[in-house]
Amino acid sequence: MKRNTLILLAAFVALGIGTWYALDYGKRTKQGSTVNPDMDFAVNPEEIYKIFIADRSGRSATLERNGSKWTYNKDHVARQTAVELLLETMKKIRVNYIPPAASEDHMIRSIASEGIKVEIYNKEGKPIKVYYVGGVTNDETGTYVMMDGAEHPYVAHIPTMIGSFRIHYRLEPDEWYDRTVFEEKPEEIQFVSVEYPQNKSESFKLEKKDELEYEIKPYYSTTPVSRKPQRKGTAEAYLVGFERIGAEAYETMNPLKDSIMNLVPFAIVTVKKTDGKQKVVKFWPVEQIDDPNTKRTLTIRYLTACDWGPFVLTQHRVFGPVFRGYSYFF
Repeated sequence: MKRNTLILLAAFVALGIGTWYALDYGKRTKQGSTVNPDMDFAVNPEEIYKIFIADRSGRSATLERNGSKWTYNKDHVARQTAVELLLETMKKIRVNYIPPAASEDHMIRSIASEGIKVEIYNKEGKPIKVYYVGGVTNDETGTYVMMDGAEHPYVAHIPTMIGSFRIHYRLEPDEWYDRTVFEEKPEEIQFVSVEYPQNKSESFKLEKKDELEYEIKPYYSTTPVSRKPQRKGTAEAYLVGFERIGAEAYETMNPLKDSIMNLVPFAIVTVKKTDGKQKVVKFWPVEQIDDPNTKRTLTIRYLTACDWGPFVLTQHRVFGPVFRGYSYFF
């Protein structure tokens, strides 16, 4: 009797272990563990050296690591914040759940029609992962994904993110271009001029004469030279403002671009470095408000043309320190 009891107990324990293993295996599989490679979408950003993204309409983006920076389609510096967001997405993407079989056909059609293909390569140029990012679930908390060559799609998410991560796989050039306008070391700036066509008396030229020695004079010969002493340190402090300032967004597709550029700008800023390289940037007010306290019109944003190509939207709160006047330095 005792022997039969022990046999039954052993069988019960074995059954319990088997049940636990089956449940745990299923749980790990649904969470996208490495048990099933078709569900393992995450990639360590340190291993990624090239990313190719494309959709069925022919749009594509190629990002490549170049030292500490990334390039977009080889010829452009990529916007660092956008790259970092994409890399973080690729690191954290997880399968949220396995959809019911009845939903698979719809998901596969969605991926086939509106999906984005993602190819991720390592330093040697070998593919690490190739997968597709499709549409979103009805509650917009999950995103359809499918590994290249797999039979089944899944619903994935970023555990720390609310909403779909699909938006991080950008395809429009304006979303990848670096938005830096000025990124100059103060000690490497030889000359700066700020021309205000409608306020000539405040237009000025600043030129480096020696180490920590700068000459500031009117931009126009018709403006009287100030007889006041130059305020100490103002030139150096002003040049610090060019270290790194950028645009809010690109406006290359703005239909008013050509007509705006034919107007007289608010300001024309020229920066020449000690190595002879030069930048010329023009600003036109595009968003203004009336200050009820001072009764003055304040500019919030400018449409901005850079002589090396970009047409961008800039904010006064960012570029305000650049728009000093001749009298500021005395």
